[in-house]
Amino acid sequence: MNAGPRRQILDIGAFDVSDVRAGTETALTDGILTINIGELEELLSADPDLAAVSVEIIRPGESVRVINAIDAVEPRTKVDPPGADFSGLLTVPKLVGTGTTHALKGVAVVETALPVPGEPRYWREAVFDMAGPTAAYSPLSDLINVVVSCEPTTELLESEDRPTNVFEGTPEAVEYNKAVRLAGLKAARYLAETTLGQEPDRVDTYDLAPSPVNGLPAVVYLYQLAIPFLHGEIAPGAGAIGGAAHLPTPIHPNELLDGALVCGWNAIACMRELTYTVQNHAIIEDLYARHGQDIDFRGVVLFTNGDTRAAKERLANHAANLAIMMGAEGALINYAGGGHPAVDAMMICRNLERRGVTTTMLSMEMAANPGESGFVHFVKEADAIVSTGNYEKTVLFEPVERVIGGDELIRIESDPSGAFEAPLAIVMASTHQFGGTRIRGEEY
Repeated sequence: MNAGPRRQILDIGAFDVSDVRAGTETALTDGILTINIGELEELLSADPDLAAVSVEIIRPGESVRVINAIDAVEPRTKVDPPGADFSGLLTVPKLVGTGTTHALKGVAVVETALPVPGEPRYWREAVFDMAGPTAAYSPLSDLINVVVSCEPTTELLESEDRPTNVFEGTPEAVEYNKAVRLAGLKAARYLAETTLGQEPDRVDTYDLAPSPVNGLPAVVYLYQLAIPFLHGEIAPGAGAIGGAAHLPTPIHPNELLDGALVCGWNAIACMRELTYTVQNHAIIEDLYARHGQDIDFRGVVLFTNGDTRAAKERLANHAANLAIMMGAEGALINYAGGGHPAVDAMMICRNLERRGVTTTMLSMEMAANPGESGFVHFVKEADAIVSTGNYEKTVLFEPVERVIGGDELIRIESDPSGAFEAPLAIVMASTHQFGGTRIRGEEY
């Protein structure tokens, strides 16, 4: 008997963490997470691509600066179905976005690692402070961070290979950076497993059921990817990493919230596609909250970018067709940052608007002075743009008592513990393309 359309429902059991401490065992008790640091370091150091791993705990308000950051991950573990943590990376590709997942709230695992020979350094600088005026720019500064610092092998440090691809570097550098990310994912799972057998503080349910209210405007979110791992495989951007760009594809938003997508490369820090920001995707969270209230959220279309006019036209046409096939009357597009991706995002906006779909864009600005537009590319149809901030804005970093992640900055010639000026571009997630940050652009 047909019981009606099947639905994909995800329950995220949230465990609020008030403090994280070092201890003799790893456990979660009354909101306090205790970590056996030695045990965790031993687990992560087993990877042959890493020479050593150290773990430290830092809290909001402490005079600490993190440099050479790679990614941030919210501790999560799949309860039902079990064994599907970070699909394609810690497990073979598995079904996610359904069932039950446990999450530690108020905590992030942050990986740090020095750049290695054969690795491009242009975009690599990534910093955030836990106190002082610049702490306000990074969402990571509000979290208790378990920092996993990784060291490369002597063989890799002595390599004289040079990158042939300015985006990803040599195969050895790529594998090392992947190993660092895997260490963060393993730590995240290890910490989240402390919740097993416990009842969460609350359960957040994500159910893309048909809107209970008829006549609400149907909205589709078009998500421009920044070359992440998707179920363990790089989703390529043409001309950058992974070869030719895939055609846009629809995806259930629950998959994105449930670990299917993991940060894949070291893009500019302010726009880096952090795993934490995908797990807590501000756009998807807002669309879900308004579903059945004032909009009818229909789902997500993933797209990257082409590197020729023909590729961009093909991608933009297909993305618009998918959104309209999903019934879009309104659309939301985020621009991932960079040069080529701006053209694809604007072309999709143009195509949708010309076909009667009201479209809003989220875009960071790149303007070194007030006379610059802040946009790499622009179409006249883009008449509703939300700025997530100008990443060329210069901010003052004040002196700190402690630095984690290395002894020197990459491109800034300054003592990493001292005072220096730098653009928001180097601050982790400061102008992030999903929003969910503290800054915006205003016209006045």
